[in-house]
Formats: sequence, C-alpha cells, structure tokens
Amino acid sequence: MSTPAPASDPAPPPARPAGRLTVYATILVTGAATLALELIASRLLTPYVGGGLIVWTAILSVTLLALAGGYHCGSRWSARDVGRRFVLLPAAAALVLALTGALYPALLPVLTAGDALAGAFVGALLVLTPALVLLSAMGPLGIALIRTGEGDAGAGEIFAVSTVGSVLGVLIGAFGLLPFMAPAAALYVLALALAVVAAGAAWRFRAPQGLIPLLPAVLAAGGLGGAALGGGPEAVDYGPYRFAHVATARSPQATIIVVEGTHRAHQGRVRLYLEENQIQSARGFGLPGSPMQYVAISQALIAASVPRAGRVLVLGLAGGMAASHLARAGHAVEAVEINARAVDVARRWFDLAPEVAVTVGDARRFVDGCGARYDAIFVDVFSGLHTPEHLVTREFFAAAAGCLAPGGVIVVNAVVPPLATRPARRLVAALAAAAGTDVAVYQHERGEAGRHNRVLWVRPDGGAPPTLALPEYPVRLFAREAREIAPQVVGAAALAGVTPLRDAGNDFALSLALTAPAPPGIPVPAQWY
Repeated sequence: MSTPAPASDPAPPPARPAGRLTVYATILVTGAATLALELIASRLLTPYVGGGLIVWTAILSVTLLALAGGYHCGSRWSARDVGRRFVLLPAAAALVLALTGALYPALLPVLTAGDALAGAFVGALLVLTPALVLLSAMGPLGIALIRTGEGDAGAGEIFAVSTVGSVLGVLIGAFGLLPFMAPAAALYVLALALAVVAAGAAWRFRAPQGLIPLLPAVLAAGGLGGAALGGGPEAVDYGPYRFAHVATARSPQATIIVVEGTHRAHQGRVRLYLEENQIQSARGFGLPGSPMQYVAISQALIAASVPRAGRVLVLGLAGGMAASHLARAGHAVEAVEINARAVDVARRWFDLAPEVAVTVGDARRFVDGCGARYDAIFVDVFSGLHTPEHLVTREFFAAAAGCLAPGGVIVVNAVVPPLATRPARRLVAALAAAAGTDVAVYQHERGEAGRHNRVLWVRPDGGAPPTLALPEYPVRLFAREAREIAPQVVGAAALAGVTPLRDAGNDFALSLALTAPAPPGIPVPAQWY
C-alpha cells in the first residue's frame, strides 16, 4: 500500500498592486533619465577625449555594466522596505547628477588626461556609473511593488514602461535639452525631474523619511550647481595666448564656441571657431589671408588647380573662411554643412561671403546624389578633430570623383599621424583607389610626429601636383614663415599591400586612437558650454 504524497503548500495569494500609476510614472522618468544621461555624457566627455566611435564605445560599455550592477542590486534590495527604497533611489540619483554637474569641470580634465581611449572609459565611469546603478535598480523594485502573483508578476509591464521612458529620454535629450543648454544645466534638469517623482512616490507610499536624510545634501548640490552655471571666467590663458569668450551656439550635432585670441607680446586679434575645444576656423582682423596653415595650403592648391571662376564644392563649412576666400577670389562656391547653427555662426561671427551657396545636409548624401560637376571638391568635414568615418572610404571618394568636371581635383584636409601609420596609409589608399592615380600629400614638415593637418590632393584625370609658395603670415599669433612646400607623392608602390578604407571595413577611428593622441585643445571653461 503506497503512502500518499504530502499535499503541497497552497500558492501564496497575489500581492495587491500598490500605487500602480505612481510606480509607472516613476519608472517612466527613471528610464528617460537613463538614456538622456548617456547623451549628456557624450557632450561632457568630447571636449576632453574627443567624440565619435571611441567615446560612444566607452559610454555604451560602462552603461551596460552599470545597468547589470543596478539590476543585481535592485533584486537584492526588493526583499524588504521596498516602498522606502523606491523613494530613496531616485532622490539619491538626483543628488548624484547634481553633484556630477557641479564637479565634472574640475575632475574630468585631470582624470581623462593622457591616452584618449583610457580617458574615455575613466570619464564614462565617473559620469555614468553612480547614477545608472541607482536608476536601473528601480526596475526590480517596481516589479516588487506591482507584482500580481501570476505570469511574470508584472515584470513585462515595468520593462515596457521603462523602455518607452528611454525613448522619450533620447528625444528629450537630443532635441529638448542639449540644443538649448549647457550639459551641466541638462544634468540639473534630470536631477529636478527625479526629485519630483521621488517626492510623489514619498507621498504615495507614505515614506517621507526616505527623503529627509537627503535634504541637506540636495540643497548643497543645488548651491554648487548654481555656482557652476553662473558666471565663469571671461577669458582663459593658454601658453602665450589669452582667449576671451564671444558666443556659444548649441545644436543636436555639436556645441560651437567662438573665442577671440590675443598674444601677450604681439599685436593682433584672431577669432576662433571651436568644436570639442579644437580650432576649426580662424579669422584674423585686418590681416591678409588665413592664419591657419592647412587653410592656406588648401586655398593655394585650389587656386593652382582650378581656372578662375571655376566651380568649387566645399564639404564642411565651420566658420566658412576657406569658402569665403575662394568666393572672393572669383570662384563659384557651394558649401555643404550638416549643422545649421554653424551656418549662422559663420555668417554672424566670421563674415561668410554672401556669394557662398550653402546646403544644410550630410556631405555623403550630397555627393551620392550630386547633379553638378565641379572643378574642385574640398573635403574639410570634422567633429572636433575627427572626420566622420563614412567620409574617409573608397566609396565616398569614388562618389566625390563622380561629381568632378574633366580635369577636376579633390583636396582633402585630414588630421592624421605620419604617412607610415596605419590610419594615414589606409586613408591615402582609399583616395588613390577611388581616383585611380597617385596622391600628393602636403604637410607642415614632412615626417612630423603626432596627429596634424595633412592635405591630400588628387586629379583623377592625371597631372603633376603643384609646388606651393606660401607667404609669411604677418602676425605672430599664428606664426608662419614664407616657405615653399613640395608634395610627397604616394604611388602604387608605396601603397602595395595596404587595404583601402571601405564602407564594409573601416577601422579609421580606432586606429587613430591607438596610434597617436589628439593634440591638446584650448582649455574651454565648462561655463562656456
């Protein structure tokens, strides 16, 4: 006779959902803050470590690790005192974000000094980890508060609301915060939103004691934030130069800062267009030509290669100095610039020639569908010191060559290490493969170490590259002696075995970061952003 199996314990009754709407609202806001913080972090880090693939690799890697840590902690914390912790965590995240906005201008320059790749990860750890661990722990706590005792216990609902919040965070961060305010101010907006939902949760779950310990700290962080946003230096010293703030223009693409520089020992005034603390345009007042070496080389190359009144396409406007010079020299100039605010800055602060016709859009899309033929195409597209990767490939240069009139030339300004390095060789190989001919390289000093402007010239129809004679620039702000610059011609033999950069095989940004650090930028105070 068999013994009957003992009856199993009855299933526990479903827990009553507590404050479901409050939980959803809080999860929606914390999800939005998570993704908005990633976008803000990119703006915080790029002045110190550059932008593009490297900084986003660091941001995404650190974000995922922080989320994993937060999910684990949230699971452990959901065992007891769930309501109090559901109040405490967004309030603590608000405090962390406020402190980050106040302290990053002092900490990031120190912690990210040196190698850009390591600096990007260190900076991302500092900016993202504390807040993201707290925010991601909210998911398990929310599930514990609304659990139904059936199916997935409400986990899917929490994930869905958090995901919708993340989408809202991306849209709000990209189009509602960063185009209109400094990154530190955007952090304070996130902190305020989190403080509001924490207060709402405290009222709903009758847990005001969760906020009391944070009140003094929140007040102190608010005071630090106000000090960080208000005022700031009117000018900064950098070597023998003194730079004064003129204007800041924000957009989804970048933050543009306009400064004016003077020299302690020499007369003259130069206005600079900065992205990521790097100079992209310079305008001298009452001075001939361009103060910047690469612009002078590029202008001289086009003047030597293009007939008077020839058609010139400039990809990448920035302050528009090259486009203006070419237009005033009698050429028919069109420019393509992805950032509409850059066009405004060029017109207001850099005297963009009214003859320059500007199209706001992506350079690759423009050349892929170009309906005109140009005598010269000048590729000068940057975000900080980084050329977007889709504008350095064989396919892009082939599309540009297809836009040339017979005898036309392509001139490329590239900030790369010496020609013997992998990123420079693969870039030159891409241009040579697309044009089917040798590439002439003009640089300040042949074999100069480090990452510097090197100007590439190619004529797909063939022809000898010109030797340039640059005049002396008469002001020592950007000293330039009169000199002759002969190109280094790179042919098929020098590129044997080098794989050109392709759309399907492009390690340009990574190899740049691993080969040579970016030159230091002008130390722009955080308040100017």
